[in-house]
Amino acid sequence: MKNNFRLLSAINLIKTRTLLLKEFFLDLIFPKECLGCGQEGIWLCSSCFNKIKLKTKQECLGCKKINDFGQICQTCAMSYHLDGVLVAVSYDEKIIVKLIKSFKYYFIKDLAQDLAKILISFLDDIISQDRINKVDLTAGLDWHKLQQVKILPQVILNLKNSLIIPVPLSKRRLRWRGFNQAEILARAVAENYNLELNTGKLIRMKHKKPQTKLGSVARQKNIQGCFAWQGENLNKQNIILIDDVVTTGATLNECAKVLKANGAGQVWGLAVAKG
Repeated sequence: MKNNFRLLSAINLIKTRTLLLKEFFLDLIFPKECLGCGQEGIWLCSSCFNKIKLKTKQECLGCKKINDFGQICQTCAMSYHLDGVLVAVSYDEKIIVKLIKSFKYYFIKDLAQDLAKILISFLDDIISQDRINKVDLTAGLDWHKLQQVKILPQVILNLKNSLIIPVPLSKRRLRWRGFNQAEILARAVAENYNLELNTGKLIRMKHKKPQTKLGSVARQKNIQGCFAWQGENLNKQNIILIDDVVTTGATLNECAKVLKANGAGQVWGLAVAKG
């Protein structure tokens, strides 16, 4: 018993020292300063955060036609399992590129909170807009507002009953990175809105080439058959799939395919940016 306790203590000590060394070298290579203006001691200052422009218009993932909520249009719907994708900000903003790359490729886990704040601000903006909360039927019908509400995603209209699921990483990629960036973002969103979070049941079974190195058609082939659902039937529950960046949407769409095969209702993607 004592030997087991000593072994556990030694393992914990090694983990602690490894973490401290990692943080030490990370501070040497990437000193903590605002990625926007260089202010020391913070990754994203309030001034730079307030300069980030949230997207007010979305687009169909297939044909790129502009719309209000990123819904897959009727013409493209036959090619997608996703119902739509909501994107918080444009990837064209330099500070967004810095934030995501530093978070995802330089392993600066603390940036998760800043990226989560962007997602939450974006959702707050949608939820609080007049077209959703202030349709006053008693004062007479406003056709335009009613049409906007009609096409509003059910995952937003019925947000409290929506299930939050992060896009999973393969075990190999998770070991290499040390964390799943999508899961951290999903957890923050779920906690902010008091929503149900499901991790570990949508799994990535295969480790494939990184999607960033592939073209549109190759991405779809590369990701096919990579995911599986290891939970109970979803019984038409609406789902919000969260990732940091969406490009062609092949990964989100493959996840949606698996979820709908296991009883999901609407499945929407939610990403910080579109690459």
